[in-house]
Amino acid sequence: MVSKGEAHNELIEKLTNLDTKTTVGQDVKGVGEGLQQTLIYGRKDDGTLQPLECLGDRLLVDVVELAASGRITTSTALSSVQICGFDTVTSRFKTLNVNSDGVITTNHDSNRSSDNSLVSRATIGSGLQIGSDIDIGTKKSIIIVGSATGNHSIKILHSTNGTDFYLYSEVSAVSHNSVYHYNIKIEDGLQHYRIMNSNQSNTFTINYITL
Repeated sequence: MVSKGEAHNELIEKLTNLDTKTTVGQDVKGVGEGLQQTLIYGRKDDGTLQPLECLGDRLLVDVVELAASGRITTSTALSSVQICGFDTVTSRFKTLNVNSDGVITTNHDSNRSSDNSLVSRATIGSGLQIGSDIDIGTKKSIIIVGSATGNHSIKILHSTNGTDFYLYSEVSAVSHNSVYHYNIKIEDGLQHYRIMNSNQSNTFTINYITL
């Protein structure tokens, strides 16, 4: 049987252990019996409760951990807190993650399309169109890459309606290992694109991706 003295000492010991948990406060005038000290807990991932702590003059609610890879979580008391970012692809808020490179991401399919072939080893005559028109839909940007057997420029045309095309840029080839390469990135562009050959016949391989 536990004596009153032992129970009192055990209670004092427990209250003493709380000193490091709540270190900042002020006197409040209560009504009747007055106000008692209240200890606030938060629930951890393992289901246990942990008292919230004070750091200086601020309540330490939690610490956000950016792990090397995986979901961004909270480390101590409020494990139910989620950090979300707005996903413009789906127009919804989604939980943020950290990928293997330590980069913060949201969970959605990449906004970048796979490679699309415009032409492959196709011989195009002087001043003719290379492949068909490109419609990037609701995407905002396009990357055009390719090569040719001759050192001739290509012309990039753009359009808002797919009918009236205007010159965007004339792109010169870059020579490497006796092959001539093209690499063009257009950001925040128009919806429709057309690629034209210069005034020399050439054999092209052209791909593009949309962003």
